[in-house]
Amino acid sequence: MTGIDIEHIIDRIHEASTVPELWPEVLEAIAHAAGAHGMVMITSDADPWAGVWNGVVTSPSIREAFSAFMRDDLSSRTETTPRLLALDHPGFVSEQDVFSLEEWERDPYRTEWNKVWGFEHACATAIHSPSGELIVFHMERLAGRPAFSRQDLDFLDRFRPHLARAALLSTRWRLTRMRAATEALALVGLPALAIARSGRVVAVNDLIEGMTDVLRWLPKDRLAIRDGAADALLRAGLLQLGSAEKAVCSFAARRTNDQDRVVFHLVSMPGEARDLFNGAVGLLIVTPVTASQAPSLALIRGLFDLTPSEARVARGIAQGQTIGDIAAHHGLSRETIRTQIKAVLAKTGTRNQKSAAALFGGIPKLPLG
Repeated sequence: MTGIDIEHIIDRIHEASTVPELWPEVLEAIAHAAGAHGMVMITSDADPWAGVWNGVVTSPSIREAFSAFMRDDLSSRTETTPRLLALDHPGFVSEQDVFSLEEWERDPYRTEWNKVWGFEHACATAIHSPSGELIVFHMERLAGRPAFSRQDLDFLDRFRPHLARAALLSTRWRLTRMRAATEALALVGLPALAIARSGRVVAVNDLIEGMTDVLRWLPKDRLAIRDGAADALLRAGLLQLGSAEKAVCSFAARRTNDQDRVVFHLVSMPGEARDLFNGAVGLLIVTPVTASQAPSLALIRGLFDLTPSEARVARGIAQGQTIGDIAAHHGLSRETIRTQIKAVLAKTGTRNQKSAAALFGGIPKLPLG
């Protein structure tokens, strides 16, 4: 494997730990250096393995194929990840290390995806994060190419400690952002927590921890809503985290006295590289049933780290204003407002004004003071 600038790739891995949008490019570079078609990075709760992934980032060359893999829900039916975890090897392994040839040829991963998309050989490694997550790096070779040799795997192992450190820094950065978001909500009197698609709670504020008349705290950082119907809605909402069509899920729940009600808002956590580090994490926010005003500027800024001007534009979007309305209201040009809207969409992880309005519309509408 001559002619490969290993040090440059390692530098880019560490850059990606603080600039998450670089991950697809980094994954592509590693895959091509190893003679593979593409590479995927996956996060999941490590214990117990249930085939539920919190997020995925792919190199561009394999994005379409892996989207099909996720769409067909193969992760819960294949033995690839359970066998990778059972092997517990601190390095990259190939399909030959975890399957016999007969087992490989009949696994759904091979029959329904790998072979269908023109692949033949795979290798992967699993890294356990101190935050309780599992991070899997996985790559595919096209049919007709040789299987990953021991030399190939040793070559990839040169990147593994750097991938582990970069992934650790990325997850720590994500936890910091989620804690900041829940604390921002506490400042305006709102109980809130950050929760993964699997149901694991990853950050809380003090206000929600005391709500034992509404919530039940379960082992392994899980929770349940005491109102069974509301809890079922929460589970359904968690499965939709990261979906552009389901940016917000709101539902009511009874308190244990069976008289008072609260409203839960499950909002997809926005941010850079949302597919891996935020796409399958949501903010669960609790409000009284009487909320009527548009989200405050302070609340919007605290949740999404917007500048004052971006927060004002976001509030206008929440109120259904057009670009012309917002420009006229603030005495600015339409082009300036368009630029600020682009910044708002990037920071909130939304695709257009309509999806941003849906996101802001699901945030509790309580005034700051």
